[in-house]
Amino acid sequence: MAEKIVEVSTHMGAGWKVTAQVREHTLVIDQPTATNEGANPLETFLFSLAGCISAIAKMTARDEKIDLRAIDIQVKGVMNPAGLLGQATDDPVGFKHINIEAVIDADLTDAEKSAFLDRVCHRCPVHDNLLHPTLVTHSAVEA
Repeated sequence: MAEKIVEVSTHMGAGWKVTAQVREHTLVIDQPTATNEGANPLETFLFSLAGCISAIAKMTARDEKIDLRAIDIQVKGVMNPAGLLGQATDDPVGFKHINIEAVIDADLTDAEKSAFLDRVCHRCPVHDNLLHPTLVTHSAVEA
């Protein structure tokens, strides 16, 4: 299958608000201590994980002919904010641990729901990026 490119460009002006036009959607990331017009980057990151798991659950249920009536995902990340504040720490700058809990509304036993969630997470690109190192490059370019 051919590779797919997913691209997002953002803009941040004088304040803390970051905007992106993604297809026909305007996305906003902000800080609660600023204008609080959107979730902060860490909340958005966890929302991306939960959203991806939800979408892949719908796809997997369709593929496996499971009547998935609903799925509710709670994602909780634990982090030490010292690194992002520029303070010395032995902890990672990002999350030390991320926990995912899913409430799956389908005619499945608890064991089948657990196995279903395992299959979903295995297919989820955001989940995969968290489990396996992904090459990330960065460069400053002229405007």
